[in-house]
Amino acid sequence: MNTADTSITSGSIDYSPEQWGSVGPFPIFVLSEMNMPDVGNLIEKKTNDIKSEDLLISEEVDDFESAKEYYRKAKEQLLKKYRGKYIAIFNNQVIDSDEDFSKLAQRVYEKLGYRDIYMPRVDLKEEVVRIPSPRI
Repeated sequence: MNTADTSITSGSIDYSPEQWGSVGPFPIFVLSEMNMPDVGNLIEKKTNDIKSEDLLISEEVDDFESAKEYYRKAKEQLLKKYRGKYIAIFNNQVIDSDEDFSKLAQRVYEKLGYRDIYMPRVDLKEEVVRIPSPRI
């Protein structure tokens, strides 16, 4: 069936498609008689609907890096109090700790909302976890 030969009937009006362009070998048809939204306007509207607070703000990245630096510098003192536990560092201070990472994360996110929080396990030896990425 050829899309160009197809028409759409709505009520008593027949709409016939016109080729507007193509994507690769696939033609794109529009119904010029119908009031169709302009794709550019849709993209602009959607872009304008995005709130800046929904985006990752560079301050959060800076806070996360600052928390990592705090952990590195204060590790000896943290080992004395929190060895074997996970800690949550926010504003360069430990705000919570737990032996169970999931429980800690749940409490911290309930308290502060979802944001980047540095939550390392306090141990002498750093554990590096390597996660292979899928290969295509």
